[in-house]
Amino acid sequence: MISYDLKKVSEIVNGQLHGDPEARIKGVHFDSRAAKEGMLFAPIIGEKVDGHSFVAGLFEKGIAASFWQKNDPLPLPEGNIIVVDDVQAALQKLAAHYRRTLSCHFIGVTGSSGKTSTKDIVYSVVSQKFKTCKTFGNQNNDLGVPLTVMNVDDDAEYMVAEMGINDIGVMDRLVTMVQPEITVISSIGPAHIAQLGSMDGIVEQKCLINRDLGNGQCFYNQASYGLRKHLEEMGLQNRAIGYGFEQDCDIVAEDYQLNDEGTSFTCKGKKYSIPILGRHQVLNALAAIGIGEMLGIEYEKIREGLANVKLTPHRLQLRKIRDAVIIDDSYNCNPSSLVASLQMVLQYNRSYHKTVVIGDMLELGETSPQLHSGIADEIDFRQFDDVVLIGREVEALGENLRCQGIEYRLFTDNAEARQYLLPYLKKGNVLFFKASNGMHFASLIDSLEEE
Repeated sequence: MISYDLKKVSEIVNGQLHGDPEARIKGVHFDSRAAKEGMLFAPIIGEKVDGHSFVAGLFEKGIAASFWQKNDPLPLPEGNIIVVDDVQAALQKLAAHYRRTLSCHFIGVTGSSGKTSTKDIVYSVVSQKFKTCKTFGNQNNDLGVPLTVMNVDDDAEYMVAEMGINDIGVMDRLVTMVQPEITVISSIGPAHIAQLGSMDGIVEQKCLINRDLGNGQCFYNQASYGLRKHLEEMGLQNRAIGYGFEQDCDIVAEDYQLNDEGTSFTCKGKKYSIPILGRHQVLNALAAIGIGEMLGIEYEKIREGLANVKLTPHRLQLRKIRDAVIIDDSYNCNPSSLVASLQMVLQYNRSYHKTVVIGDMLELGETSPQLHSGIADEIDFRQFDDVVLIGREVEALGENLRCQGIEYRLFTDNAEARQYLLPYLKKGNVLFFKASNGMHFASLIDSLEEE
């Protein structure tokens, strides 16, 4: 974890120090609720809240220092303050400097979907042999990544860093901070297409994770749109390693089977199992196998790492409410991840009564109606017993289902849907939930459990 005196911090970020240059920080945070004694606080100006309003109170609770954006209208409080042009840029600059001092090797994971699961699976394998850290929760953007970097354990040998982007230029900033030596690109899909412009634009921005890879190694989902061609054109020092179900991949999964305990498959004649549901999770596991083998981890250790994966919550998490099985995939959603998860539900224990609860996919721009509607062309919804849609964007999906003669229920909010779903919480039923995080499906599931 970062531990610098304020003189050094102010020099790194080119800030103006008001306070004790010998005072020392240990750790950094931008969330006032998580800022602890001795930390440096980074007040962010948000749409609704100005983080600078918390600084005075945090000094009373024992923080060591705070950044301060020089154009903020609030009066400067008493305490150790470093005035900077831009707090977020200063946070990133400090993280990039600290990264260059670490001997820890960084593994960067990106993709339109599957980033968090892949991060968790790679971590589980690599930690079988090495002291390893990983991104906490979903702190994968240009605010979360600086915290990830600056909170790496001093004795860590590897760090698995999730790197998410929502606009052009973000990956460049993340790479400057992370400097990954091993990279994984888990998938390409139309997530954030409104900001990134096109599928080709998404490919280009995701592949920038390899900008400074040098002699490092990239692993990628070979079946994903555009990746193979673009990575070849990048002229990487080491040819990118493709994984998938196709026989021309470098790392191939075979004999894939889904069961109530998770998923099993073979790779290079060796058997593996993961306590996670889904064909796409096998792909994520292949990346971990490739990295594990490259790092000299023995088969038994790789197998053990995969068998004991613990995913970040709300990513195909199996739960029990009353006697019903809940598949909680509520953290986030885009068209490719939704299709992959629905395919998994179709393959799940066929003796169950299956209800799928789908909410709006957000940040799809002008293509939103077509992308929502198109889900019904890729998945046979007749194989589900009940289809429940929640939101406004999913109305386009519902219209396509109606044209196909498939019944569904549409609700405008979670509260209405909750009352409808309560009777389904009984033995023999499985309920699948997926939507963009802004639809608050995790809270919906919790409210069902509380009932």
